[in-house]
Amino acid sequence: MLVYPDAPAEPGCVLLFVPIELVPLVGGAFKRMEQRRRWSTELDYEQGYRAFVELEAQLMNNCLDTLIQEIRAIRGVKPDYEETPIESRTTEMYRDFNDIIGHLNTLIFYLGGGEEHADNIIKILRGIDPATEERNLLDMLE
Repeated sequence: MLVYPDAPAEPGCVLLFVPIELVPLVGGAFKRMEQRRRWSTELDYEQGYRAFVELEAQLMNNCLDTLIQEIRAIRGVKPDYEETPIESRTTEMYRDFNDIIGHLNTLIFYLGGGEEHADNIIKILRGIDPATEERNLLDMLE
């Protein structure tokens, strides 16, 4: 009989890579964990059932899709492609992290007292300052 383990003090997870040929076997093993007779108590069964159903869902829907969408959301879509449906967008339609990082580096430099712009944060954020006019942080974060 299985006992559902105590939750760790700090919740966490691991990314599990399953060879594609083993997905049906791993899914079948997870499915067996949904049976009440495998668990010691009703509470263990309820917790285990929920956990393994979630694992199955992640295994079957390829949870990396969710991760990719989150990364793309952080990057933001380029203005030319805003009308393109999400499912039709390609990687090239999203902003490059280097653009965001370059602008943040400039902003950090100015915030740290670089040049004469430390008192002009709004101009820097809006890209009005000559050094940042092509990379507007406020636009990138919208």
